Amino acid sequence: MFKNKNKSETSSIPRKVTFTEAMVLLLIIVAIMIWTALIAKAPTAMGVLYCAIVCGVYGILMGFKWDDMFASVLNVVKTAMPALYFLMLVGFVSASWIASGTIPYMIYLGLKIIHPSIFLFAAFLLTAIAAMVTGSSWAIVTSLGLALGGISTGLGIPLQIAAGAIVSGCFLGDKWSPLSDTPNLSAASTGQNIIKLFTSMIPTSGFGSILAGIGFLVMGLITSTNNSADTRAVVELMNGLSSNFNFNILLLIPVIFVFVMAALKFSILPILSIGVGIGMVEAMIFQGKTFAQLTGIVWNGYVSETGIQVIDSLLSRGGAMSIAGLVMLLFAAFTFAGLIEKIGVLDAIMEKLLKLIKSTGSLILCSLITSIATVFLSSSVYVSIILNGRMYEKAYKNKGLDIINLSRTITEGSAYFGAICPWSGGALLVISSLGVAPWSYLPFVFGCWGSLFFTVLWGYTGKYLPKAEYDEDGNLINIDQFDPVIS
Repeated sequence: MFKNKNKSETSSIPRKVTFTEAMVLLLIIVAIMIWTALIAKAPTAMGVLYCAIVCGVYGILMGFKWDDMFASVLNVVKTAMPALYFLMLVGFVSASWIASGTIPYMIYLGLKIIHPSIFLFAAFLLTAIAAMVTGSSWAIVTSLGLALGGISTGLGIPLQIAAGAIVSGCFLGDKWSPLSDTPNLSAASTGQNIIKLFTSMIPTSGFGSILAGIGFLVMGLITSTNNSADTRAVVELMNGLSSNFNFNILLLIPVIFVFVMAALKFSILPILSIGVGIGMVEAMIFQGKTFAQLTGIVWNGYVSETGIQVIDSLLSRGGAMSIAGLVMLLFAAFTFAGLIEKIGVLDAIMEKLLKLIKSTGSLILCSLITSIATVFLSSSVYVSIILNGRMYEKAYKNKGLDIINLSRTITEGSAYFGAICPWSGGALLVISSLGVAPWSYLPFVFGCWGSLFFTVLWGYTGKYLPKAEYDEDGNLINIDQFDPVIS
């Protein structure tokens, strides 16, 4: 009687996947994502959802109950809810700040630094600022990037070098912008605050951008041969912006307010809400918008109708509805992450990887390498962030590291490679916009190499790595709150 009962109870306990099964499932996931991106040309969220279905079906076949698997999904969603609220506000921020003239004014100020002798540095800095304030590397590549590529030809600067500067700036701004999907996904996947992630990247992306800036200044001095080149495209762009918006220094108030209050550690959600309010008030005062118009703009997005293609492409964005696709992607990602984690795929892979990881430095390096590899295997930055963010969480906790280190590492290891992997969407966009192949501008993406260098350096030296304490169940007990920039 008792033996049969024990046997029955034992047989009802689901087993987790083996390493071989995990690798097979991983290959299936990669195949699905490549098919989604390159053949079906469907949204990334659909590919992630198909991967979730595969994992869910396999889990049921292994004996897992759906209620237990769905509970794991809800647990992941719970950790990411603050990021979802933040994303909703991001859509309001971008639309209101474009309508007020704040974002156009920042781009206008950036365009003023264009000069033949420092073109590469200026292209890097301008695209970084533009991508940061708009939250979109793709929009900047196809607008400002395209214009800057034409200017570089007139300056006699090799296009592949100019492309390296443009890609460096666009994707630096994208991964370092609170308005961008990439860092928000990284923060959400690891349950972190986006502003905390932004700050933690100063020693990696920040220091890396300084190296990149120096590199582009030197390259500019070497390659600049025609200081009387035609820069009419820049002048036309500046004139187009100034003629369609009333510019003044007060337009910078919303940006300064948000960054100062965030630096003073005030809660980010109410601060962003106030920033939206300031932007809307300035839009009514300086740009002549009515409150009714602004209500539609912050919900549906700003539509630029200047008649200048580059400006209209650059500024037609924002609004709550603009992040609807990303929210759907996040829910698909959380479903996938919860299911793949519950059936043990990540544990099986990490069990093997942990045998190679002996130190904090090797953990940082390993998670960096697998993040890069996942982009090349899946052609998706999003999949890389989701998989690696969930896979390494326990390992980082076991090393006594604040999970913000994981969020930072997977961001550094994935964001730039969306523009470097030849079959990824970002790289295909660069190819079509600038007419250069990824391998030709690869050596000149100084922003990427600089941030990777500092990520690995701090991993092995232990500097700028916030620490934390956890209990046996992985719950946070204590966290080192030092500022990673000045400590």
